[in-house]
Amino acid sequence: MNYRLKLMITISLLIALSLSLGGTLIISTSFRDFLKQETQAALHSFQSLQNTLLILTSLSPQTDYEILENALSQIGAQHTANWQALSLSSGNTPIFQSGNKQLLTHTLPLPEKEQCSYISISDAFGQAVLIKGILRSGEEQLELLARFDLSAVYTLRKTQQKQYFAIYSIVVTIGIIASAALSCVLTKHLRNLSVTTRQISEGNLSVRSKITANDEFGQLSIDFDRMADKLQHTICQLESDMQRQEYFIGAFAHELKTPMTSIIGFADLLRQGNMDENTRFMAANYIYSESKRLERLSFQLMELIMLQKDAVVFRQVPVNRFLNEIQQALSAKLEAKNIQFTCRSDPFVASFEPDLVKSLLYNLVDNSTKAINNQGTIVIQATAIPGGCQFQVADNGRGMEQDELSKITEAFYRVDKARSRSQGGAGIGLALCKQIVQLHNGNLFFTSEPGKGTRVTVILLAMDGEENG
Repeated sequence: MNYRLKLMITISLLIALSLSLGGTLIISTSFRDFLKQETQAALHSFQSLQNTLLILTSLSPQTDYEILENALSQIGAQHTANWQALSLSSGNTPIFQSGNKQLLTHTLPLPEKEQCSYISISDAFGQAVLIKGILRSGEEQLELLARFDLSAVYTLRKTQQKQYFAIYSIVVTIGIIASAALSCVLTKHLRNLSVTTRQISEGNLSVRSKITANDEFGQLSIDFDRMADKLQHTICQLESDMQRQEYFIGAFAHELKTPMTSIIGFADLLRQGNMDENTRFMAANYIYSESKRLERLSFQLMELIMLQKDAVVFRQVPVNRFLNEIQQALSAKLEAKNIQFTCRSDPFVASFEPDLVKSLLYNLVDNSTKAINNQGTIVIQATAIPGGCQFQVADNGRGMEQDELSKITEAFYRVDKARSRSQGGAGIGLALCKQIVQLHNGNLFFTSEPGKGTRVTVILLAMDGEENG
């Protein structure tokens, strides 16, 4: 059973139950009040009749049955008492009888002096109240018994019940129709959300519910669409990560395949021993150089993986002294390649992890070195910025096209694949740089122009929990 049908049945049952209880309460209350009024009217009429007879019996010491009989006959003819049946008797001697005797066959308790007793009865002749009173005249005791008809009260109740059932049927029918329409309106938004959910589950991640109602359904729609947006973004991110992972694995396999094939081939030649001294040296040198390249590749991959797991502890580092160490470490190697290398910095202290930043700058300088054919310049400039420091590494090398700049930080991506491989590059250096910058809560920017060179801007920001040193 769906929610709309449950809602319709629930509303219909509430309408039917409320109307049933309300109508029953009204009819029963009205019936009791009217029955009480009619009973009180009968008692009042009986007491008036009883008082009249008491007056007549008190006028003479000897009870005159004929006077009593005539008085009752006149009262009955004038219809002032409205009894259904009446009898007056003295012991077993009847004095007056009006109506069917069978209407007075019920037994009533003996009332007190000048009082009366009564019972409500329902028999084959209908519903009525039977009243009994005792009149005392000297030593004589008279019994007055009267029956007053109450069938009109029960007839009225039956008429009200018939009218109520007719109205009840009409109202319940209208209520069922209205509840069906109302449940359809109320569940419209739920059906919309259900359809949207099925479409998303079938792979259509772009569909949205877009319910604009200003109520709980509207808020639910907003939350649902926001969840769908995040889900779509997450799935797209996962797909992108899967593609990058596949590319990473493919590129890594390719990086291993070429040198390993050559190493195996040259190793096999060395094992056979059928070569002159120059060829043997060339084979051994190739094996050594390619093995070193694979070693560097494995170290870079390990470093990239460890950076994603290890926490970084920052230290306070004098930047000008830090750059002097880098200048001393790289100057001799770069001068051998006719590259002028300069490091410049104002005297200030910045918070970062020095070993990681040193690896970052080494990789950037190494990339600049590969981009310079001959007699170039590489400059590292450090400046203090609010909350951290900035490094700029600029060269006058070949430069890059703009569409290459967004890809160069991906692992194994190389702008010039043939030249990078010949220079020992595997395309991991800038991926390491990007990871190091992210660990420092910073940013990495590239600006480049083909034929004029490249400028890399590194922004490193201090983080909470840093260690002073």
